[in-house]
Amino acid sequence: MIPNEPLRERVRGKRLSDRRFADGIGVSVKTVHRWLADVDYKVREENARRAAEVLGCTPHDLWPQQYPASDGSHLATSWVKPFMPTVYATRSQIPVSLWQQHFTDAHRAVDILVFAATFLFDTVDGFVATLVDAAERGVAVRVLIGDPESASTILRGQEEDIGEAVIARCRTTVELLAPRATTPGLQIRTHQTTLYASTFRVDDDMIVNFHIYGSPGRSNPVMVFARADEPRLWATFDQAFNRVWDNAKPLTD
Repeated sequence: MIPNEPLRERVRGKRLSDRRFADGIGVSVKTVHRWLADVDYKVREENARRAAEVLGCTPHDLWPQQYPASDGSHLATSWVKPFMPTVYATRSQIPVSLWQQHFTDAHRAVDILVFAATFLFDTVDGFVATLVDAAERGVAVRVLIGDPESASTILRGQEEDIGEAVIARCRTTVELLAPRATTPGLQIRTHQTTLYASTFRVDDDMIVNFHIYGSPGRSNPVMVFARADEPRLWATFDQAFNRVWDNAKPLTD
């Protein structure tokens, strides 16, 4: 067997681990290892397309013997198709039942990246208990909250013209979650990141609340989509979460 060096170089170039690459496509790590180990390994067309989307290239770039070259463009249009996510004009339009079901259905992982998201505690019945219950079932729960004392949190309040309201909300969220910070499987960290979108990932489904300059989160658009809908976009949000996570401070500190 001859290793697939073009595939390996692109995966490493995106700074993806084999696990994250596999997750972005929706295949097992063992499958990715087979692809990397044998350049002639037969790859299903659907998986080849998803791998190319995640890596920002074409299937031909990864498996030149199996898939034809593009028409000269870097990302062949024949391999790209638009997807139709569910979009709400504002976060306030989302039914509370959707949030409730989103978190209750968790089986493997919950990743939350926000400044404060106090609306979840106010509108989703037993929100903290839902996270604790998921962790106790073996679900890996990770929550990122804005550091109340960080410059990015202070700036967000100024940009939205609401003074110290953002700081106060971050403190409220910290206080609500702090008593559960030592729950096995429930990891909570504070971050100092400039946040362009809040993300709420549960297993293979994600809710994204975009942040428009000068506008509060409740008034901004929300997109709901699944990993299978757009693996490359999913991987973008997943990588962003992990970058923030790696530089965040555990709440137990």
